[in-house]
Amino acid sequence: MTTSLIVLVTLIGPAPTQLESEQIHRSGPSITNLAAFEIDLRQIESRPTSDPERPARRVTDTKFWLTAAALNAAMIADTKSTFDVMRRCGVCYEDNPYAAPFIARGPAVAFAAGEAFDVSVLVLAGKMKGSDNKLFRRTWWVVPMALTTGHAIAYRHNLGVAR
Repeated sequence: MTTSLIVLVTLIGPAPTQLESEQIHRSGPSITNLAAFEIDLRQIESRPTSDPERPARRVTDTKFWLTAAALNAAMIADTKSTFDVMRRCGVCYEDNPYAAPFIARGPAVAFAAGEAFDVSVLVLAGKMKGSDNKLFRRTWWVVPMALTTGHAIAYRHNLGVAR
């Protein structure tokens, strides 16, 4: 209590004059005159704002790349099976309103659009995995795996239509 009071009184005390400030800078700060102690922010090390208990690790680990590979494989299987059905069935069409414009423009455009979308989802997943938010770090895989499941269901549906 006494030390806190001394520091508080010292900090509240009168500010040093120009000459006193120059003398303090030359000799360094003393415990008796903390009010004149100036902090040079450039000399302080910058520390990360992330959780210190969270270990530093790479975002793109084996789980991330396996999730990415599963999403990519499912997208390729779904898109290829869609074009196989379109080739065999003259009255069949793409029912997904988001994918239909790309399917109508041909395989190159459809595959490129699918890859671009999947890459953007994986970038988002990587940002979530490296986030300071614990909820995001634990659920980064949900969106890519939901899309993988959707592609797998569409692939299975296309196999049934192709027969």
